[in-house]
Amino acid sequence: MIITTGLEPCTETLCHAAELAKRFGLAVVPRGDLSLMELRRRHGDEEVLVVSARGARLEVPGKKPFFFHPNTSAFRIKRLVRGDTDSMLVACQIQPGDRVVDATMGLGADSIVFAHATGESGHVIGIESEPVLAILVEDGLKRWSSDDIVLQQAMRRIEVRCGNHLDVLKGMPEKSVDVVYFDPMFEVTVQSSTGIAGVREYANRETLRLEAVEEAMRVAKKRVVLKEGKSGRLHERLGFTPLRSRGQQVVYSYKEIGGGE
Repeated sequence: MIITTGLEPCTETLCHAAELAKRFGLAVVPRGDLSLMELRRRHGDEEVLVVSARGARLEVPGKKPFFFHPNTSAFRIKRLVRGDTDSMLVACQIQPGDRVVDATMGLGADSIVFAHATGESGHVIGIESEPVLAILVEDGLKRWSSDDIVLQQAMRRIEVRCGNHLDVLKGMPEKSVDVVYFDPMFEVTVQSSTGIAGVREYANRETLRLEAVEEAMRVAKKRVVLKEGKSGRLHERLGFTPLRSRGQQVVYSYKEIGGGE
């Protein structure tokens, strides 16, 4: 990977690029007035991480650019502030002060909503298996600036852990969180979900395994929740109970700790 800046970077951008380069164990390549194509030709690498005043953007030929943004969390939190409900929070039975593991963080939209709902006394851990995504999303959660202070505060409260969710869950104490949540990349793609188009290019598409669900059941005190496309059948294969919903593009299903309904 090449790490560089936009054209004519300011001091803050140069510091940001240096920080990200350190995370990746690389050096910053001075941009000068070179095009990305010329940088690739000179350095023999197709992946270019461009750091600018607007943030970090990963450019790979043939793929959609990847950059952090709050995606659906922005309008979901606005709805919650005005008193509306959120299907994910209802499925997870989230309360202020809860500890939540978002085991398949991706771009982090669900983690942000969890962080808002659990509040300052709660704690949200987002797990991402792909190192590039984990680093860039963690960076975005820390740096994204918004006029919506409630949204920004929620982003700042998320702890990001890079690793396979099975391995991370195995390393967690029994009954150490309230809810573990899985949103694997849909086995049947939701075509209307344009907000995650960029992340699909880089995400781990491995199917959720029963062993991971069993570890989640050990770690959680209240519920383990699964989200999938409305025509998905993963919940049937893994023994989750679906929540009734009408006209939605996704299905939430759950396992109650202790076998309750």
